[in-house]
Amino acid sequence: MTEQDKMNTGENRAQEISHIGKYEIIRLLGQGGEGCVYLAYDRDLKRYAAIKELASERETIKEAELLQQLSHPMLPVIYDLFYRDAWYLVMEYVRGMTLGAYIEQNGYIGEERACVWIGQLADVLEYMHTIETPVIYRDLKPDNIMVCPEGHLRLIDLGAAYSMGFGEERGSGMALTYGYAAPEQLRRSGAYADARSDIYALGKVIYYMVTGADPSEPPYTALSIHEYQPLLSRELERLIRKCIMDDPQDRYQTAAGIRKDLKRCGSGRYRPHRRGFIRTVEKKVWLTEKSSNSGSVLLDIKNV
Repeated sequence: MTEQDKMNTGENRAQEISHIGKYEIIRLLGQGGEGCVYLAYDRDLKRYAAIKELASERETIKEAELLQQLSHPMLPVIYDLFYRDAWYLVMEYVRGMTLGAYIEQNGYIGEERACVWIGQLADVLEYMHTIETPVIYRDLKPDNIMVCPEGHLRLIDLGAAYSMGFGEERGSGMALTYGYAAPEQLRRSGAYADARSDIYALGKVIYYMVTGADPSEPPYTALSIHEYQPLLSRELERLIRKCIMDDPQDRYQTAAGIRKDLKRCGSGRYRPHRRGFIRTVEKKVWLTEKSSNSGSVLLDIKNV
């Protein structure tokens, strides 16, 4: 079944059911490999909620248990878990649009804002990786990150995450997204995911933020960061490259390391290589204008 077929099935299902218990179904929010997510209204508590319908009792309870042990401002709050012809997980409805939709609508993210958002994502990963029973997210990607109306990020959909307290999950059943999944997750045998796998995915998300080039689509980050975004600071470029090294040992070993190096990024100053790039472009513009109009004035592109 194609993704469009899944969406059509979910929309048809949303039209068929008007209520699930006390929850009034408003519309389909999303359709994934695990099930449908609906926007609903709790008539008793007078609030909106996201209801995830799953056919698998094991997957529903696993996600509920993960959310119950996590408490972070960037993660949704779980409201309810019940069974009625299927398992339903009721969670906080996170308003906004996905990071993928935001970039498609607005283009790549400027370095200053990107650094703020990187800090938020690194913070929630550090929290998940360092709690008493660490949690590995495993499928970090723009579609699982929400840009809220207030301008901050929230992380949604922990369906692919697993708790290391229940043993390390391996094998072909691992949830992942090509372009964002780390090399160790793609192995034909001995596939695994740990904290460094989440760091790799974060690096790919940052790459998408600052270039607007989605790693899950051609040319699959074949071009260097500098080719897409020559004005990016060397510090942030180095940070991204360290996140997405093929060998996990060569990456940041913790999200805390990312946050430490992030302090040197996004100051807004023109680094030497940025200044050099601008001078090269200025010279080309000047020569072009001079050849066509000897009295032309050099264009000011410093703020372009």
